[in-house]
Amino acid sequence: MKYLAAAVFYPMLWMRGLVLALGRLMSGFAVIAAIVIALISLFTRYRFWLPAGLFAIAGFIIFLLLQLYDSILFRLNPSGRTLILYQ
Repeated sequence: MKYLAAAVFYPMLWMRGLVLALGRLMSGFAVIAAIVIALISLFTRYRFWLPAGLFAIAGFIIFLLLQLYDSILFRLNPSGRTLILYQ
């Protein structure tokens, strides 16, 4: 079982930088889009509150998935040593 954990852990650890970069980029764009749409809805006669809320929720869900990715890495650590993951 330890070999299976190592076979999953090391590729996930290797891909962590790419996953974090893409996830933060997507989450940031989603939150910025939510803010822009909310400001447009606030200051114009057009009301787009639902898309603004959906973009904000999407940004938060991506953040939660990144946290889940790190927690999976903590649980799969095959070395038994303390794992420190830098953001």
